[in-house]
Amino acid sequence: MPAKLLTVIGSTNIDMICQLSHLPSVGETVVGGKFMQTFGGKGANQAVAAARAGGRVTFITCLGDDAYAPLCAANFASDGIDCSRLIRRENMSTGVALIMFDQQGRNYLAIASGANHAITTTDIDACAETIRASAMLLMQNEITPAAAIYAMSIAEKASVPVMFNYAPVSGGGIPVNNKIHCLIVNETEAAQLTGHDVGTKAEIAAAAKALAEMGPAVVIITLGGQGSLLRYENQDTHVPPCAVKAVDTTAAGDTYCGALATARLEGMDWQQAVKFASAASAISVTRMGAQPSIPQRNEIDEFIRSSGMLK
Repeated sequence: MPAKLLTVIGSTNIDMICQLSHLPSVGETVVGGKFMQTFGGKGANQAVAAARAGGRVTFITCLGDDAYAPLCAANFASDGIDCSRLIRRENMSTGVALIMFDQQGRNYLAIASGANHAITTTDIDACAETIRASAMLLMQNEITPAAAIYAMSIAEKASVPVMFNYAPVSGGGIPVNNKIHCLIVNETEAAQLTGHDVGTKAEIAAAAKALAEMGPAVVIITLGGQGSLLRYENQDTHVPPCAVKAVDTTAAGDTYCGALATARLEGMDWQQAVKFASAASAISVTRMGAQPSIPQRNEIDEFIRSSGMLK
């Protein structure tokens, strides 16, 4: 039986990355950095992560008419991603992200969205059959709210579960409700969406409960070096972190989301899937860059086997 189809709708960026001794303060110039240019964008990262984890993935994204667009398309194809639904826009740039990070893996991130914000409801409508044929729809918050909400409505009518990563939270405009089956946020996003402080375990649990009361059946709050909190069927489960030395946290959350989606479509229960996603994310933070950091399935399986995570 062929693998279940995961459709990802989201952004594509070219990442311009500079590794520094420390992050600059306002007006400060930090010299001696190391530069690399890689493929990124939350949607693209999640699609790549899902595919490398073993998923069957179709990616719906919008590219510009610049020299980066064909390179991005070729990159998706190299990971076995179905690129038949790529959208192109004339007189627009492909999205660009400017990233600085320090020796502790902390980062600054700025995005010029370009064609990512040119995805329209008409574009989504043209992909409606792909959405309906999917076993899951995975999205993030780097396309326009109108396009995202319309895609959710198509999925809801077709009983396709939506996994939504509410990042970046500054995108706003998308209500948290029961159209989202699984909501994934980090601590900052949870705090902004609920108005709750999230400094303690009790506060994190209260934020997860508040988010679940908005409608999602499953709420996951990722806690960086503290692991993840899974809320499902009115029960909270804390999944501990994987002990690794972080080099660059760029795309760690995206790797988590893509791996989680693949794990669920393979039939893992929520706790197993969260552990699988945590392992993939842990591997990614030990490497530089967005997509260059995303592990292959054999690497995830070996990490889990050697650590005994799924016992």
